[in-house]
Amino acid sequence: MSDRILHKTINILLFVLMGVSVVFLIFFYFGGTVEGTAGTAAEEPIVAEGFIIWAYILLGLALFFTLIFPTVRMILNPKNAKKTGIGLVGLAVLVFIAFQVSSDEPLRLATESDWNTPTVVKWSGAGLGTMYALIALAFLSILYTEISRFFK
Repeated sequence: MSDRILHKTINILLFVLMGVSVVFLIFFYFGGTVEGTAGTAAEEPIVAEGFIIWAYILLGLALFFTLIFPTVRMILNPKNAKKTGIGLVGLAVLVFIAFQVSSDEPLRLATESDWNTPTVVKWSGAGLGTMYALIALAFLSILYTEISRFFK
């Protein structure tokens, strides 16, 4: 399959996905509400469940392609596999450090929760720490790029 046909097919697929999303969005806002919920604080659109299922389908597609394309690229270009491996090891080290510095003390909540366990609190803290570190690294890399362009 030539690159042009593949590019055209991907564009058509993206427009179809976007079109379905727009239809869901229109029905979400203008399609009415579930009987008995209209005018209440818990007003529920008729397509809310379908909208959530569509979001899961899009998430699944994104995860699938996020895993498939780099894998195919590594197979086709083994030289870049080393760089990818270094990046993955760096990410694993970052998650490990965030996990080690996270607290496992359960939160003091007004009501009891099955999710307020030391394990869940520790992993939630690790996820937040990793996210903050990645945001900081992204910001610093953008700043470095802009400053280095200034001096070239």
